[in-house]
Amino acid sequence: MKNIIEFLLDGLVSLAVPLILSVISILVLLSPLYMNLEYRRPGFPEDRYGFTTEERLQYGNLSRRYLVSRQPLDVLRDLEFASGEQLYLERELTHLEDVKVVIGGVLRAFAVGVALTAFSWLYSKANHRLDAYRRAIARGGRLTTILLLTILFLTLVSFQSLFTNFHLIFFEGDSWLFAYSDTLIRLFPMRFWQDAFLVFGTLTLAGGVVLGWLLPLRHREAE
Repeated sequence: MKNIIEFLLDGLVSLAVPLILSVISILVLLSPLYMNLEYRRPGFPEDRYGFTTEERLQYGNLSRRYLVSRQPLDVLRDLEFASGEQLYLERELTHLEDVKVVIGGVLRAFAVGVALTAFSWLYSKANHRLDAYRRAIARGGRLTTILLLTILFLTLVSFQSLFTNFHLIFFEGDSWLFAYSDTLIRLFPMRFWQDAFLVFGTLTLAGGVVLGWLLPLRHREAE
């Protein structure tokens, strides 16, 4: 029975590693640092409808803060253009609310993954099986690498298809489709998301390589 529990625990740890690394990368993308770097990056497309870089930073950061905090939707609903019109249409606000729900679910899964990984380390240390724990982490790193190489390949080959399928998985119907003149598209054009996927893939892939190959190699050299 103990062997079965340990087998299952190791398997869950290996599966938790891609989740943990992915969410860490997502948290980087949800930071003010990424948004500032992206909007100021040379070659980032200008808003044909008139938003300046500073306005994009202002409204983009307000939207980002809503997604990662307990702020009510009214914080965004109350935003207005100089003309007095709402910054976001109700359809856009509903989508942002949906995104916040998805992010909340991802963060809860992340917390479970971290707790499981920590529990497994404590269990392994107490039962003198840290080598098995390290192998489980390494397997998770290699799994992460395979998954992220696939995502990066799809991003480079057909980002539009990847982007569409991603939204079809997490959102209902066409609730995520907007006109080019809508605020969400003006603040976050396709290039923003393409760069975000590439940064996400690169960071997560790097984490997978470190855990899957570099740390095990270092451990073997130290023995």
